[in-house]
Amino acid sequence: MAPVALNELFTFILAILAILLGIAMNARSATLRASNIPPAVVGGLVFACAFAVLHSVFGLEFEFAGGIRAALLLIFFVGLGLAAKFSGLRQGGIQVAGLCAVIALMVVAQNGVGIALARAFGMEPSLGLFVGSIPLLGGHGTAAAWAQAPEAAGLTGAFELGIAAATLGLVAGGLVAGPVATVLARIAREAPGALVAPSVAPIPSAEAGARIADILSSDRWLRALLLIAAALAIGQGLQWVAAQMSVTVPAFLTAMFGGVLLTNLADLVRHPVDFELADLISTIALRLFLAMAMLSLKLWVLLAFVGLLSAMLAAQIAIVVLVASLLVFPLMGRDRQAAIAAGGFIGFALGAMPVGLSTMRRLSESLGPAPRAFLVITLAASLFADAANAIGIGTMFALLK
Repeated sequence: MAPVALNELFTFILAILAILLGIAMNARSATLRASNIPPAVVGGLVFACAFAVLHSVFGLEFEFAGGIRAALLLIFFVGLGLAAKFSGLRQGGIQVAGLCAVIALMVVAQNGVGIALARAFGMEPSLGLFVGSIPLLGGHGTAAAWAQAPEAAGLTGAFELGIAAATLGLVAGGLVAGPVATVLARIAREAPGALVAPSVAPIPSAEAGARIADILSSDRWLRALLLIAAALAIGQGLQWVAAQMSVTVPAFLTAMFGGVLLTNLADLVRHPVDFELADLISTIALRLFLAMAMLSLKLWVLLAFVGLLSAMLAAQIAIVVLVASLLVFPLMGRDRQAAIAAGGFIGFALGAMPVGLSTMRRLSESLGPAPRAFLVITLAASLFADAANAIGIGTMFALLK
């Protein structure tokens, strides 16, 4: 039976329905909320399972339009670039620099393990990157992006494998980070003068109303949209330069670097970008992109990767926990905040930054405030992780070819 092709409008509608379904399921399940799995992934998986049943029973298969999805991906990566302010590196000092070095090590280690496992299972070595840092440090958006990149052309099942690995990583990060950090906190050397959490004054209702009105201002939204469009234009210019040099660079990488250039140039001339609203637009774009990507997930293709995914999960958890315990914990000072930072590192190295931050918030509620841990983990992850991962993955693809 020929696949049923759905146009951009119906793909868009189904994506929003998948997100809303995921939101409803997360609201009703404490387990899903604790795992911090994005609603787009939860709802998208339900749709993907339904499509798999239709394929198995009736031989029915759907094809979804990809034009809007490609644009949404670029907007998301612009948002990542706009967050990469070079000035932030100075705030965290030597610990941020040290953690950046650990992140670079994780990129190499995760991809090395993934390549070795792919070879052990008799698969194309490049597929190992889709059980390495692409889905783990990168997450669902990065996995879907690299699956569409020219470097992954010809890798059957790369998208399905990357999305499955990213989902398993999210769950593993949420389950493993807390217990490991708690054990480290028990053996921590507490630094003198524990910090007291600052009290937060409630925002007056008039001020809150003014802030909501500011966020809803169409003038502000137009400026934010112009900012994102300018970053995309810079990315297209970088694409042209790369093409003149006969270098192939994925469009989402040049879009991200366009955001990096724009935000740091704006800081240089002392007119910082409106990152708050740009980040909101980027987040919406990511949610829609993930939902559209999940709709096209062909679960029946994953049957050939069950063994690889099981081995990947065990090996990558072991590596991340060892690095967090033996490198991140000592680097941060072996105290209570260091234990919380190690938990955050496990969360974002296995799953995504929201997993790391939510883990740290839970730990700080029981172990005490950890402002230094939040600062270092957030700065290193937001300023360096995505760029280091992108460079490392591109290098690995080149070496494997």
